[in-house]
Amino acid sequence: MKYWILSQSGNNYKANLHCHTNLSDGVLTPRQVKELYLKKGYSIVAFTDHDVFIPHPELNDKNFLALNGFEAEINEPKNEAFENIKSVHMNFIALDKNIVNQPCWHRSLYQFSNACNTKNQVKFDRTKPDFIREYSGECVNEFMKECKKCGFFAVYNHPAWSLHDYTDWSQYSEMDAIEILNGGSIREGFCDQSHIVYDGLLRQGKKLFAVAGDDNHQTYDTGLAYTVIRAGNLCYEDIAAALKNGNFYTSQGPEINELYVENNRVYITCSPAQKITFNTGIRHAGAAYPKEGENTVTAASFEVLHHDKYFRLTVTGPDGKTAYTNACYPQDYNIND
Repeated sequence: MKYWILSQSGNNYKANLHCHTNLSDGVLTPRQVKELYLKKGYSIVAFTDHDVFIPHPELNDKNFLALNGFEAEINEPKNEAFENIKSVHMNFIALDKNIVNQPCWHRSLYQFSNACNTKNQVKFDRTKPDFIREYSGECVNEFMKECKKCGFFAVYNHPAWSLHDYTDWSQYSEMDAIEILNGGSIREGFCDQSHIVYDGLLRQGKKLFAVAGDDNHQTYDTGLAYTVIRAGNLCYEDIAAALKNGNFYTSQGPEINELYVENNRVYITCSPAQKITFNTGIRHAGAAYPKEGENTVTAASFEVLHHDKYFRLTVTGPDGKTAYTNACYPQDYNIND
């Protein structure tokens, strides 16, 4: 039996799932962001301004979908310059276009930059007490858990920029996804191509997806890292369902066309690549390279073992840029030893 990891049918929609505008600390208006990304071939932008959940249904049309979201941060309580302290950042994307309230709200704290001037646009449940942020694994998990309960997709962002190591990210358990590529951070020189952190979390037994975005604040930090979402239509319901079900991959440029499991093997077809690698949760891996006399490879298959904790694939293009699949689990595909 053939199990499609990326659905065989549907359309590919290019998405930036991490974006800032002049409603917080970006320089462009939401409409300017839309126009910029449309010119770059995108269909979707998740607007994740710092600490203010402000939906943008006015931007939606047949060619563009604005996903509603916000980013929250919790800073290490040290009396030092900001560049010296750890700071956990989390994105929350509403899985229902009708969600209007921002969870974990505080009436007087945590906004900065222009969010201080736009916070009056935020709606929240006035019957709930102010949420106090604390730099701890417990608080981070509580924050993510509460937002997920309210209908949001939770993402743990840019661990390298955050100055995080194993002692930090190993505590987090409630996210739906990790940001495996943060284009803006990579451009600045940070190691936020975070596949090693992703593997570390997966080896802990956590099941989560991998997403990518620009984390753009300016005009020059756009089109660097993105998520390709496969869905039937460019509507909020279909895109949210694809996010929830993991029907997407992340990329800096390479394309993944087909991805499926059949007879204990995973198969992939892609744009021309210098190599395709296969990784699991154990000491079991594989790689496919161009045949002798050829410069690129466009297809590969790898055996999946029943005791692989998970498996995922990476496509590396001729220019060194990468694309990542989500982690998959042998038990979901009837893998037998």
